[in-house]
Amino acid sequence: MTSPRRPPLFRSSPALPLSLSPPLVCLLLAALAAAQPPDDSPGRWQLESLTLRGPAEGDETIIRGLIQGQTEEEIDFAEIVQPPGKPMYAVIRGIPRGDIAKIQQLDEEGHLTLFKRFALFRSRAVIEAGRMDALELVTSGSGAGRTLQYQGTWFTLTSTADEEQTRRSLVRIEQMFRAYRTLLPPRVQQPRRLEVQLFGSLDRYRERLRELNLQLDNAAFYSPQSATILAASDLDLFAERLAQVRRQYDAVRQDLMRLDGTHGKKLAELAEQLKTAGFQADEITAELRQRKATWKKELETNLATNLARQRAAERKFDVVTDAMFRSLAHESFHAWLDTHVYPHDQFHVPRWLHEGLAQVFESSQFDGDSLRLDAPDKNRLADLRGDLNSGQPLSLAQVLTADQRQFLGPHAGDAPQRHYLYAWGLAFYLTFHENLLGSPRLDAYVSQAAQNLDPIARFEQLTGMPLPEFETQWRAAMLEAR
Repeated sequence: MTSPRRPPLFRSSPALPLSLSPPLVCLLLAALAAAQPPDDSPGRWQLESLTLRGPAEGDETIIRGLIQGQTEEEIDFAEIVQPPGKPMYAVIRGIPRGDIAKIQQLDEEGHLTLFKRFALFRSRAVIEAGRMDALELVTSGSGAGRTLQYQGTWFTLTSTADEEQTRRSLVRIEQMFRAYRTLLPPRVQQPRRLEVQLFGSLDRYRERLRELNLQLDNAAFYSPQSATILAASDLDLFAERLAQVRRQYDAVRQDLMRLDGTHGKKLAELAEQLKTAGFQADEITAELRQRKATWKKELETNLATNLARQRAAERKFDVVTDAMFRSLAHESFHAWLDTHVYPHDQFHVPRWLHEGLAQVFESSQFDGDSLRLDAPDKNRLADLRGDLNSGQPLSLAQVLTADQRQFLGPHAGDAPQRHYLYAWGLAFYLTFHENLLGSPRLDAYVSQAAQNLDPIARFEQLTGMPLPEFETQWRAAMLEAR
């Protein structure tokens, strides 16, 4: 693993690392058993703060919480919030240093205390998305060979998709990595640099797979040998269709606005014609009012129909990209675990745990631009409940002792699908009910020495109870989860 030598808590070097070194994170999480219970009121906590610049000089906002990490470009900040009469939660966001007017940090002892306390609440965190326009992209090549490059805190990305879709993807990927980092802090002092290759068309993706002699149906995959994630969708095709719909929307809207601009003139001409024809003033007023109302209704209907077409196209595009994003989140977690937490050549993470945790993050719930970690996936939960209530549910012993073949290939088919489903439910419970992610017990469970233990005895050491007792509690939690 990494050296236990302890570096300074905060550094002033040009490339600032995480606030806590990976070895120190391990030591702190080992002390969680002595930390305050989850009911500990944050009102008594000492918090760190950032003063954010506003749009006008002197218009500043102060947010309070925990500085999770720092780089030269941004601060990874957990804003700790406790609404009156409601449970505490945290909002995690990366804040550009240019937006920060002042940083108020606790001393080393205070920071460590706050870190330990926050670790008990991190599963309630909401992960905010970054700004698309803040990402720095570099263009290389031209025509069919054109690519976009991005150098991030956790990975390097190369994309053949267009700029808008590359930015959309990057924001989502950065958001997911912030979630990984919050729930499963890094252990590796100098992790391997992770590379992400994003393809704007499935044809180019499949061509790349053929070059690597791979036959895969998944929209993304991670290669631990090269620390590379490949992901693809027909982003270019659907992006062009969406752009065409947007152009049509703008053209129709402009035409309608021009017609609306001339409508007043036409009504004035009609008023003169009616007056010449001998109509009374009240009759003319009534006719004009009726025609105005009819035109307004027709205009609003046409605008609404036009807008509905654009939104339908955007929803269809979101459906297309969502499958890729979820597959990308799944594979990105495998990459995070392998490069930053438990490298495969130093640890032994059982397949059920690898796949279960990847599904937990893959199925995180998006609410607009925010990512919620602790809400169970409703479809997986319904399927798991159905299987648990069937006549022949899987036992946890079957999941724990399943060999790797039960988790190979596409996530489909009766046996693999059931094992994936139970692995998700088990990982979800360990993450959000037992708070075991990042714990010393999990470190021991995935150690090289532990792989020689009987799988059930090994799991009982992790949970601290006999498997039948644990299974009873787990099953009740899954059947009652909301």
